[in-house]
Amino acid sequence: MDMMFDPYDEFPHEIIFQQEVQGGSDGLGGWIPGGWQDFDTSEALVTPVSSREIAQAEQTRNPIDYEVYYPYRTDIEPSMRVMYEGKVLSIVSEPMDQGGQHEVMLIECSKGATSDG
Repeated sequence: MDMMFDPYDEFPHEIIFQQEVQGGSDGLGGWIPGGWQDFDTSEALVTPVSSREIAQAEQTRNPIDYEVYYPYRTDIEPSMRVMYEGKVLSIVSEPMDQGGQHEVMLIECSKGATSDG
């Protein structure tokens, strides 16, 4: 019997959460450039959104291209972005605790909408 994939049981992908940092003085008369820096690596399930769901999402202010599921944590912010298989995914939703069980989180993402600094 074929079982449908259950994101609560398996996270087959690897993603990198990145955060934008501001440039500033290094304290020694030099300058540290700003930009995106790796925050943490996580296992995840990254699923493209169906064309029907994309059409529905385009009616909102934040169109989504991917749903990203990852193990429960509270340190991910919508101002961050996700790197996945060479793609830049901009987080367009607040992280959501799926089922309220503190096991799986969901963020909705769009492709390449985040600037590179």
